[in-house]
Amino acid sequence: MKFAKYFLAFFCAASCFAQAQTPADFVDTWIGSRGGGSIFIGPYMPFGMIKPSPDTGDNGRNGGWGDNGNINGFSQTHVSGTGGGAKYGNILIMPANGELNISDISSARANEVSRLGYYGVDLTRYAIRAEIAASEKAAIYKFSFPAKEGAKIIFDAGHLLFNDIAGEGQHLCGSSAEVLSKCEVAGHTSVRGGWNLQKEPYTVYFYAVADAPAAKFGVFKGGEVLKNQRKVSAQGAEKSGAWLEFGGSGERVVHLKIGISFVSVEKAKANVKQIKNFDFDAACSRAVAAWNRALGAVEAKSDSDDKKKIFYTGLYHAMLMPSDRTGENPLWKSSEPYYDDFYAIWDTFRTSGPLLTLIAPRRQADIIRALVDIQKREGFLPDGRSGNCNGRTQGGSNADVYIADAFAKGLKGVNWLDAYAAVKADAENEPADGYKEGRGGLKDWHSLGYLSVEGFKMSGCKNVEYAYNNFCLMQMARALGKNDDAKKYAARAGQWQNVWDENLEHSGFKGFIRPKHRDGRWLEPFTPMDGCSWGGDTFYEGNSWTYSFYVLQDMKSLIEKCGGAEAFTKRLDEFFNGKCDISNEPFFLTPYLYIFANRHDKTAERVCKVKSCFGAHSAGIPGNDDSGALGAWFSWSAMGLFPAAGQDYYFIGSPSFDEVKFNLKGGKSFVVKAENLSDKNFYVAGATLNGKPLKQAWIRHSQILAGGELILKMSASPDNSWLETPPPSPLSDLKN
Repeated sequence: MKFAKYFLAFFCAASCFAQAQTPADFVDTWIGSRGGGSIFIGPYMPFGMIKPSPDTGDNGRNGGWGDNGNINGFSQTHVSGTGGGAKYGNILIMPANGELNISDISSARANEVSRLGYYGVDLTRYAIRAEIAASEKAAIYKFSFPAKEGAKIIFDAGHLLFNDIAGEGQHLCGSSAEVLSKCEVAGHTSVRGGWNLQKEPYTVYFYAVADAPAAKFGVFKGGEVLKNQRKVSAQGAEKSGAWLEFGGSGERVVHLKIGISFVSVEKAKANVKQIKNFDFDAACSRAVAAWNRALGAVEAKSDSDDKKKIFYTGLYHAMLMPSDRTGENPLWKSSEPYYDDFYAIWDTFRTSGPLLTLIAPRRQADIIRALVDIQKREGFLPDGRSGNCNGRTQGGSNADVYIADAFAKGLKGVNWLDAYAAVKADAENEPADGYKEGRGGLKDWHSLGYLSVEGFKMSGCKNVEYAYNNFCLMQMARALGKNDDAKKYAARAGQWQNVWDENLEHSGFKGFIRPKHRDGRWLEPFTPMDGCSWGGDTFYEGNSWTYSFYVLQDMKSLIEKCGGAEAFTKRLDEFFNGKCDISNEPFFLTPYLYIFANRHDKTAERVCKVKSCFGAHSAGIPGNDDSGALGAWFSWSAMGLFPAAGQDYYFIGSPSFDEVKFNLKGGKSFVVKAENLSDKNFYVAGATLNGKPLKQAWIRHSQILAGGELILKMSASPDNSWLETPPPSPLSDLKN
């Protein structure tokens, strides 16, 4: 019997080892945690509302975690990959032992582990092992206490992250905590400010319950500990909180479940029920299963585990935000879905949004419905939104592109007449605060045919973005039979030409987008290398070299202005010769623009070069991940496709995988195969779609949804002979 038992154990272990690896096995939650990626490392569910994770050091990092400094505790709300002033970091929990000193509870750390659905760390000051798992709106903590008196759990309702870049710091407005029983604590925090300069505070409520009764309890206000009191509140910057202390001095494990809500303590208590009993392992397993379902929409085959790690981690990060807060909107009641933490659409419309339209269409439909509902209630679509508040429009009103992309691809489940009305409102109504939402400077845009330097800041980039926003609206209008609107927005989509200075020269090239004064004078002094950060006069997170390529609606006209296909190719070559910034979103499309000049070989070279800047390590994202936007660039490019955001086609690039399979609705699949792919064979020398020669380096979304097989014949030598038809240039074609 003993032998049989050991044999059975060995057989089970061997069987588990032999099981095929799943997408979840290739998610590395450390990728992007260092080197500027600024990602969130804690456990979460796809688009989950609660995002528990450690806050470290000076509490100034946007994702909470940093590799330097002590752990101050574990807060329940975070964003990921973002720059600017920090947001959230609400409702901090910290286990401790010994005497309570509420002003000094942080601990050094060791044995820190982050993996999909799980986080754990040793708090060396207390010899406590802290572990976390999460559902959509609740988290479960497992605290392993040593044999020491005074084992306790502290709840800091006044905690927040703070980084006062350009006045974007958060500020505590009030907090409360109440010990409801020997096992239960509840309360709230209210905070204003942060990256989106939120004026009215957001409020996070919480309810926590432990699986062991406390022998002692109390609350605190400021630095004063109030023993045996059950309830406390504070206004302004003064903190408040509570603690539970467990009797005895032996080793113990205490589990704690915490739910949060943006509506009420009662709702937070209901959200705790998402986690059954106090089964920590089950919560971890449920998260892994959910992620396998989400990530399983794409199957990548390769001998390189590192490439698959970067790829699946990119998909994973793209499903972190926006946050699904359906049923948690404190501002209005609606039967529509509600999402928050669009941080920001200026980043995500180029990669993450189109990715969801392809691999998570039901989720994307809900997100778009939420955007439309926000516009109905508040007048404008957001570009950035957190804490139930619009804030920070970095370029155009690019929710228009985000929505139009899904419309062009025939996404089901959206009232497209309502969506059209929402996008049109952005195009016609100037907001009171153009930095918060909508399009600032519309008066100039409509009357002068361009946005002047005096009309609004960052006018250089906004001119080309407004033009593309109008093009997206034109496409929707045409498809919906609104012909007068279509003509109007087609004209506005061509207004980028009004700020094209054909005489401006730089590095041997002539003609660039240039900011213009209201009286028609060009901005002086100025060079095409000039750019700006928030609130400047020129090009946000880019320069005229970058933004002068952003004419995806009218590429034929742009290439003509640049002197033809050969001159356009040389201009792109010069751009990649030290004039580009791969870490910022305006760059994303440019490697694929060679395809308009039938130089797919150049696209392959540039795409492969940029992909090499990503790595399967903690500093493996070359810049802020921006809600998954940068990682999604790699994921798209690794699949061999890239979206023309706002339109219904994809560029064909240079894949990283031997095969990628899209598991589509209705049991269909679409496969991209790269024959003879290797590090040297990265050029595409030919292609077939469903067995027939493909004479273009782009395919329609409808061709993917129909199912089938795209075979790319890879080569070590450049070969553009298979190309006959450049990608669409819809505005140019409309003129003809």
